Amino acid sequence: MKNLLESQVYWRLIALAQAVPEVEQGVLFDWISGALNGPLSTAQMEKLTVDALKASAPADLAGFSDARWQVLLECLQGNLPVHLDPKPVVQDVQDALRVAFCSNDGLHVNGHFGNCHLFFIYQVTNDVSQLIDIRHFVEDEEQEDNETRARLLHSCHLLFCEAIGGPAAARVIRHGIHPVKIKKDNRIDTQLDSLKTLMQGQLPPWLAKVLGRKDDLGKRFNNELSELE
Repeated sequence: MKNLLESQVYWRLIALAQAVPEVEQGVLFDWISGALNGPLSTAQMEKLTVDALKASAPADLAGFSDARWQVLLECLQGNLPVHLDPKPVVQDVQDALRVAFCSNDGLHVNGHFGNCHLFFIYQVTNDVSQLIDIRHFVEDEEQEDNETRARLLHSCHLLFCEAIGGPAAARVIRHGIHPVKIKKDNRIDTQLDSLKTLMQGQLPPWLAKVLGRKDDLGKRFNNELSELE
C-alpha cells in the first residue's frame, strides 16, 4: 500500500506540473508541500481546498481563473489525465500486445533506456490501447541497473525508447522483449496508432508468433516496426 500511495502522489504532482507548465516544477512541489497540514500523501491532498492553495500560491498563478484553480485542485485530488491514470487489467486479452514506453511525462518517448526511471505500459489490440501500469525504476544494489530495468518490464513484448546501447538491448532481448528505437515522431499516441494499424493487417512473423497467429511475411518485421512513426 505504501508504494501505491507514493505512486499516486507522484502521478498527481506530474499532472499538476503539466497543468501549469509556466511554473518551474521545483517551485510547484515546494508550494504543495507547504500547503499541506502534514506529510506529502494522498490523504493530505484530499483535504486541500482552492482557498488553501491560493493562500501560499506562487506569484505566477495570481491571474488564474476560478476554473483553472479547480483543475489544479482536481489534479491533486486524483482526477488524472488518461496518460497518467493506469487501469490494471483483470485478465489477459487474446491477441493483445504489452508495450513499454520510456518516458518522463507519459506523452512522449523521451528516455534513454539506460537512465530512464519511468516506463508506461500499454495493452494494445487491433482497436484499443489502454494504459495498464506505470513502473518506476528503483536502484537495486544487488544487480546491475539495466538488468533491474529489464526485469521491471516483465510481461511486455515491445520496448520503445529514444536510445538504447547494444549490451542493454541484448539484455532486454534475453528477457523476451524487443527494443524499438524511435526514429521520427516521438509521441506515444502516434506510436500506439501505428501499432494498431500494423496489427490490423498481415503481421510480421515475430509479432504473429507473439499473438499466436500465422503469417509468412518474414522480411517485413524489422523494416516496418523500426520505421513506426
